Amino acid sequence: MNYLVPLFDGLMVSKESYNINKNVKYEIENDKLASVIFSYENILPFVFDLKKESKNVLKVKVLADNYFFLFPQTCCNNFCFKLDLKGNEILINLSNSLLVSINGNVLLNKDVDSLTFYNYEMFGSLCLIYFSGKRNFLLVIKDKEVCFADYYDECNLQDNEKVFMCKLNDCLNHGRVFHIKDNTFESYLVYLDNEELNLKNDLVAFVFLDCLLAENFKYCNELLSTEIKLQEENKVKEFFPEFDYYYPVSNEEFILIKKNTLAGIYKFEIDNKSICNIVNQSR
Repeated sequence: MNYLVPLFDGLMVSKESYNINKNVKYEIENDKLASVIFSYENILPFVFDLKKESKNVLKVKVLADNYFFLFPQTCCNNFCFKLDLKGNEILINLSNSLLVSINGNVLLNKDVDSLTFYNYEMFGSLCLIYFSGKRNFLLVIKDKEVCFADYYDECNLQDNEKVFMCKLNDCLNHGRVFHIKDNTFESYLVYLDNEELNLKNDLVAFVFLDCLLAENFKYCNELLSTEIKLQEENKVKEFFPEFDYYYPVSNEEFILIKKNTLAGIYKFEIDNKSICNIVNQSR
């Protein structure tokens, strides 16, 4: 079977028009018709055709099924500016991605959603660069290092201390905090509610992957069975490629995607609320 998975809300137009919703799987009944994909937001239209490749479409084969992921191409102005920080030339280019280079070396290339440069300030030895949008975004640079680059939903700003918090909106309701005080910085995770998670077998792999994305490796390790549990919990990330999105084929089988490309297909074997085996099916 062929399935369509749009990663944005939009409209699919061929002989007829169909609303398509983000992250919903649609069975493709007619594989001969080409369609034009439109979005209700600031996204360029493009043609979807099963027979042709497109930079907006990723085809992933899982056993006998094909999944076609539709990626948005944001229509936005390109904005570029340069800063001089202690003799280092910082070049920042903002379009549908945020590109940061220092002295010609690219340190960050991160997909972002409709951001606008707002302001920047020096806070001790740190350069804080603010962007506005549907969600505000903070970029923090120290010397030749990007210390933090993420959205933030809450902030507490004082004369000698700044705290920013980004909601990850995942299974465990993680929040990522970036804290600056006395010219030092730290980043750490918090739980945004105190509710006890009633974990069932069907949710184990989802929680594991959410924790992997949040870099909560301790919780990842706790979800592993005794036979495969790691002595050094941080090493769990070595068994997976980098990814920024996952799609469940089932409660135990997942497609991992990184920047519009396939990162891997993984299957989890789960027993008694624990993961007893993880199989990389993309090899």
